[in-house]
Amino acid sequence: MNNDKAIVLAMASGAAANFRPNPFYRERPVEAAYLALRRFLADHYPAVTNDILDIGPASAERQAILERQLRDSGAAADPKVRASAGRLARLILRKNPDAAPAVFADINNLHEAATVLNN
Repeated sequence: MNNDKAIVLAMASGAAANFRPNPFYRERPVEAAYLALRRFLADHYPAVTNDILDIGPASAERQAILERQLRDSGAAADPKVRASAGRLARLILRKNPDAAPAVFADINNLHEAATVLNN
């Protein structure tokens, strides 16, 4: 798995996790990590449509667009983007692992994405 695919999987899973908030849980680290990554992309890579997965995070077309934008803009190679997406993937694995299947990904794919982004 390459950086852009790993980042997109983390972001898609993060967006899906935001659709299912737990009203009894006050801290929402997955949401905070997802929004922090979106904010960083908006500030440093304006050519990346950072909110494209907020509607239809499982959409293969939307994921492909984001993947291409991450690659073309250089964001997929940015160590800060990779670290932020890796943190998001690890949080999802710990706090909301069912978010990956919600975007038609296997949980093992999210594990692989976290590994790729942490190297």
